[in-house]
Amino acid sequence: MRSLLARIRRKLARIAASSATRPPSSRNQAIERIQRRPGQLVPWLDLIGLVRADFPDSLREQVLSHDLTRSGVILCFQEELQNRMSDDLQQASRRLEQEDAVLVCGEVVAEMIRLKTIAQCRDAHAEGNYYRDAEPYIQKQWDGVIWPIIKDLDFTEVLELAPGHGRNTELLRRLAGSITLVDVNPNCIEACRERFGEHRDGCRFRYFVTDGDSLAMVESGSLTLVYSFDSMVHFDSSVVRAYVHEIARVLRPGGSAFLHHSNYGTVAPNSDWAHNPGNRSDMTADRMRGFAAEAGLDVAFQRLSGIADGWGLEDLDAFTVLRRPALA
Repeated sequence: MRSLLARIRRKLARIAASSATRPPSSRNQAIERIQRRPGQLVPWLDLIGLVRADFPDSLREQVLSHDLTRSGVILCFQEELQNRMSDDLQQASRRLEQEDAVLVCGEVVAEMIRLKTIAQCRDAHAEGNYYRDAEPYIQKQWDGVIWPIIKDLDFTEVLELAPGHGRNTELLRRLAGSITLVDVNPNCIEACRERFGEHRDGCRFRYFVTDGDSLAMVESGSLTLVYSFDSMVHFDSSVVRAYVHEIARVLRPGGSAFLHHSNYGTVAPNSDWAHNPGNRSDMTADRMRGFAAEAGLDVAFQRLSGIADGWGLEDLDAFTVLRRPALA
């Protein structure tokens, strides 16, 4: 019920925001409005609409696919994004006085999309029905797809990213000395806490709610394995990139990360995950290799995944194992 009321409130806020003022007719007028209200989302959306024709093709496609307008879905998360982007928008407003609006807006767009997709993905998976329906299939997926890839990894100190209600955790706990569960949904964390408690059959559990692309609660160099299955497939590539850099930080030398992620970006590279088959994001296997290189991680294993693994489209996803190089 609370999630339904939240959606209603957000829809009303979206309608109110879209009709509060008439859109500006020029860039100068839009910039003047931003200077008066730099921390507000709508004036920035108006300016983005006026300059997007000058964006690079890929960025313009992102603006269109994510509907970054004063009537778009982003307004459902207006208050949240304004709070999280407050400092960035204030700084961007000052930059408009001296820098090209196209350049400044391009950076604002990237941050808007990152935060919008985090909030949108979180809310889309707030209810428990999906996790209940997916639970009966995990043993077959584990035996046929997951275990052959991860069987030689070190399960001493495990972090599971986006565990949902714990269907993967149930299998991981039988191998792990400890598991740290991190999810952007507080209700998922509470469901896992209720299911597993603090200890179960020799495995210790810790629980954290993340802001959507950070593992700040985890000590550097403390983990032997980061695991994520059937969750990261929805994460925008900008969010995956942030997590890969965090994974590089929290892994011990020689530690590994098993990541199940989208490859649908090869078909729709600048798309909104919410409109793609299987709600897959714009991520690709190639991008994962690039992010790993940036973060100083080796790609120990990677293969594409599709119809044979039950995903409905050929090469829809990818499985990647990253490894932090061992100390010399």
